[in-house]
Amino acid sequence: MKIKNSYEKNFLAEKNILITGASKGIGREVAMSLSKYGANVVLLARDENNLDALYDEIVNTHKTSPMIIKCDLNDLDENKAQEIANVLSENISCLDGLIHNAAILGKMASMIDYDLITWNKVIQTNLTSSYLLTKFLSPMMEQSTNPRIIFTSSGVVKKGRAFWGAYAVSKTAIKSMSEILQDELEPISNIKVFNFDPGATRTSMRAFAYPAEDPESLKNASSLIDYYLWMLSDFSNHTNNRYIEFNQD
Repeated sequence: MKIKNSYEKNFLAEKNILITGASKGIGREVAMSLSKYGANVVLLARDENNLDALYDEIVNTHKTSPMIIKCDLNDLDENKAQEIANVLSENISCLDGLIHNAAILGKMASMIDYDLITWNKVIQTNLTSSYLLTKFLSPMMEQSTNPRIIFTSSGVVKKGRAFWGAYAVSKTAIKSMSEILQDELEPISNIKVFNFDPGATRTSMRAFAYPAEDPESLKNASSLIDYYLWMLSDFSNHTNNRYIEFNQD
């Protein structure tokens, strides 16, 4: 599915879209690009300095109204998720998009050698935090005319791979959770749930996982933007395909 459509300059104007892991990599690129089309992005990440710099760049470049939520997803629990929902409710009328982009790799090790501390951190950051944010923020999406929840997938969900440990387990569980949410939410609401596999992309996580790989051989995160725009647009309203892969046929 090579997605390319034409979008009006401000087709996301006044849309409120939260992006996790927004301070760098794919999340940063998505935040800048959605702001270009008029979205008011909610930037959620743990690096306050990077968030501040991105906030300033968006305001100066695109003149939209971003928000910052500093949050370490490893520490997210029900109380903190409710606090995030409360802050958003006080500042915006509804949430139009929730993009679960943040993830950590943990470490490359055999299952036998994997330590529990790292395991729990990866599962919490990649999986449990996505569940909590969806649970507490999806009620804010009911008033949106075209709400979307977008999870981030990976090629490791297709078949278990040696040494990918908790990361592969978390991504496989994310795929299952997105499918469950599709069945639960789509028949009774306007919310559509997508799972997007961006494929090999030039990011710090990719460099850590494949240290011998030439980064110049990989696409930039900017190559992914048409997919996010399509999922957030009316063009995706009637598709039956909820698992989207970069360059799929």
